[in-house]
Amino acid sequence: MSKEKQGAEPDKTADNYDPKSMKDQKVEKEQKSDTPAGDQPPPRKSSKAGLVWLIIFFIITILAVYKFQGGGVSKTFSQNKFEKYLADDRIITAVVSSETDRVLYVTGKFKLSLEEQQQQKIKDGSKAKKIGIYTTRVIFSEQFNQQLQSKCPKVIIKPKENWWSLLATVLPALLIIGLIYFLFSRQIKMAGKGAMSFGKSKARMIMPSDLKISFDDVAGADEAKEETKEIIDFLKDPLKFKLLGGRIPKGALLMGAPGTGKTLLAKAVASEANVPFFSISGSDFVEMFVGVGASRVRDMFEQARRHSPCLIFIDEIDAVGRSRFSGMGGGHDEREQTLNAMLVEMDGLETQSGVIVLAATNRPDVLDPALLRPGRFDRQIVLDLPDIKGRRQILDVHVKTIRVAEKVDLDVIAKSTVGFSGADIANLCNEAALLAARNDKEAAEQDDFEEARDKVRWGRERKSRKITEKERKLTAYHEAGHTLVSINCTNVDPLHKVTIIPRGRAYLGATMTMPKEDSYTQSKNELLDQLAVLMGGRAAEELVFKDVTSGASSDIEQSSKIARLMICTFGMNDKIGPVQYRPYHEQIHVRADALPAETYSNETAQTIDREVQLLIENSYKRAMDILTTQYDKLEKLSQALLDKETLNADEIYKLLDLAPPV
Repeated sequence: MSKEKQGAEPDKTADNYDPKSMKDQKVEKEQKSDTPAGDQPPPRKSSKAGLVWLIIFFIITILAVYKFQGGGVSKTFSQNKFEKYLADDRIITAVVSSETDRVLYVTGKFKLSLEEQQQQKIKDGSKAKKIGIYTTRVIFSEQFNQQLQSKCPKVIIKPKENWWSLLATVLPALLIIGLIYFLFSRQIKMAGKGAMSFGKSKARMIMPSDLKISFDDVAGADEAKEETKEIIDFLKDPLKFKLLGGRIPKGALLMGAPGTGKTLLAKAVASEANVPFFSISGSDFVEMFVGVGASRVRDMFEQARRHSPCLIFIDEIDAVGRSRFSGMGGGHDEREQTLNAMLVEMDGLETQSGVIVLAATNRPDVLDPALLRPGRFDRQIVLDLPDIKGRRQILDVHVKTIRVAEKVDLDVIAKSTVGFSGADIANLCNEAALLAARNDKEAAEQDDFEEARDKVRWGRERKSRKITEKERKLTAYHEAGHTLVSINCTNVDPLHKVTIIPRGRAYLGATMTMPKEDSYTQSKNELLDQLAVLMGGRAAEELVFKDVTSGASSDIEQSSKIARLMICTFGMNDKIGPVQYRPYHEQIHVRADALPAETYSNETAQTIDREVQLLIENSYKRAMDILTTQYDKLEKLSQALLDKETLNADEIYKLLDLAPPV
């Protein structure tokens, strides 16, 4: 099928590209299209005209009802005829209102004679009516008033009517109509578009001038920036690549932990390339109506082709790109239809160049393999947590927006924020500025950054919590046990701070360590030392109080997890050997190549349980031996915690007459 039959634009990078003809085709196509995003919608009749006609019709109806109330035969009487009917007791009701000072307007019901009933029956062809409606005008006199009061069974005197009374009748109804119109105006406007308006894309087109983000704002992701520079070069000069026969990737998938800057990098790419940027979330495709997601995908790519070259950014693509062969939980037809439409648009029979798709996710393991194959997302760009160099660069970016004291050493902050993402570092700088403002400082100082780092990592101190003296003493010995064992274990992270003030999720106290450098693996000796440190708190409780409490529950949970990982996953047990055993209770994402959880026998499970228990018991015994031999230091450290509540590493080493680690 030719491009003209497909209704698509010619390639702007082709040799026979003519800007003038291209402009004419674009104008003609925009006139035929259904108001795409960013284009001028075609003129249409204003919906206000319908509201005006509706109000006019309602007013006429009210006037008609107001003037011709009731039912039956309607007649106009002269005054003489009315007085005759009144004398014959044929007037049933009379509603009297004054038109002028002397003239009365009378209306009501009267009894029809047999002759009048037959005439009406012959005239209408319906059942004979016994009651008619009359209207008359009479000149007021005392004689007429007495006759009316004596002969008419029901007389109603109404005040003089005017347009104000009529307006008081009509105005409430008009207000109700106006309220209904404004409440449902959106539905009224969409009614003319038809049900397919739900299938219009929700992608927001952002022009490069509105982004105001450059590559200088993206720090700590040098490799990812280098990989995206090729996309920028193609968008700036696509002809250079085509002359060499190269093909730019049709899509790039940004993968990484939350807060590593995936969305920020996508905005920087669009801004540097100076092309339109379509932004949409994966959840925007999903709707309560079947087929809407697929329709929105097609409409989004159609809009993008009209503005090519351009970028489409799909945030959290795992909302619609999950694997279609999960094998559990049943299928999801709507999501699968949306995914199929996306697969076809990215690389199908009628796919055109000039549109590059960027997507971001922190769950690449659940994406469909067809979405990740070359030709769709050709390039998978990983954004890891920044290293010390990247954290320093990120700090340089964010401290530009706050006032920082000259003596602040950002290298120390970068070194002590191992494991922080870009979003965490941005939050750290903001918290430091807030702390400085709270303390009436002119600029954020080093201690503000230190406290902000601890607040982001562990939470804020909760000094308002009331703790009994018994629990306070118990917490001091518990944290002193962790601290003393940590000092005697050389393979754990260096000590940073110890406190008996609740902070964050810690209900009583906390012993905080700070890694010296980035590490991506852990040795067996490091994990064994961690187990001993975790058991130090419970060992101190039993050694001092001859009793144990529930305060060590989180330590037991964490140590059990580490011990099971050492045995079942890391192969760090001589009896089990270097074999991976997945626990029975582990929940996995079932895929076509996934293994079942039950991959070992009951005898092996019993062996694993015994080895885990033995490993934790040995760590507990090791912690108890350290505290027993250094009981005087445990007492000294506990008393210092009771007095000062918080001790940093330098104060602890000075208190115990120990040399700090290098």
